[in-house]
Amino acid sequence: MKTQLFLWLSILPFFLFGQISSESMKSNIQSNDLLMFGGSDLIKVEGQTYIAGVSAVDVGTKKMSSLVRVGKIKAEREIVIFINGSNITSSTESYIKEELTTINDSSSISTVDTFVESIREEADGFVKAMKPAGYWYSEDKSVFYYAIYKEVNLK
Repeated sequence: MKTQLFLWLSILPFFLFGQISSESMKSNIQSNDLLMFGGSDLIKVEGQTYIAGVSAVDVGTKKMSSLVRVGKIKAEREIVIFINGSNITSSTESYIKEELTTINDSSSISTVDTFVESIREEADGFVKAMKPAGYWYSEDKSVFYYAIYKEVNLK
């Protein structure tokens, strides 16, 4: 009986003073004019101050795993820039490949465009400890948004 009482008294503060849910944070970020399409800023939610970063990634032919990985790194970059400048660099390379197909007397040319995005990060531990708020797409599904956040104590 004593162990059950101790257990309930131990976890009660987590229910009373729990962190904001990721879904609640995501909806607050999406309704913020400065953050809904990318960037970083301080926001107040339920009396607490949070720093949030949102990335915008072109969907193209990327798989979900790539979108999340690139989105997370770009969101971290937004926060690092907001705090003290950036040590994260990114570049996009484009490759065009043309294929000539000849069947009997008929020839056809097909062109394939490929984009490779390279990202190099050197983020601090503060940024690495941020929680994911979630992701969403633009109305036409061409842009993937990924948001991260962390509570901050401003004195």
